[in-house]
Amino acid sequence: FLVFYLLRYSLSGTHRFAGEGFAKVAYLSILFTHMILAAAILPMVLRLLYLAFTSRFEAHRRLARWTFPVWLYVSVSGLLVYLLLYHVYGYV
Repeated sequence: FLVFYLLRYSLSGTHRFAGEGFAKVAYLSILFTHMILAAAILPMVLRLLYLAFTSRFEAHRRLARWTFPVWLYVSVSGLLVYLLLYHVYGYV
């Protein structure tokens, strides 16, 4: 997904959110938490893969309890950001 996002960004640049007031505050809150957690998820997933390949399943299980909800939030919030920016409020 990151490759396609960077390709789209390089071709079309940035877009400004057209909503105002509470909608803009909500959008930016979702966007910033999405960005921070998306950056944090990569090392978590890499660590999970390492733990699985080295058969350290108890440590894998403990980390996966935190990683899965973060990954789920990043996935859903990314879709929500996309819908709010391009389909609900539009962009400038």
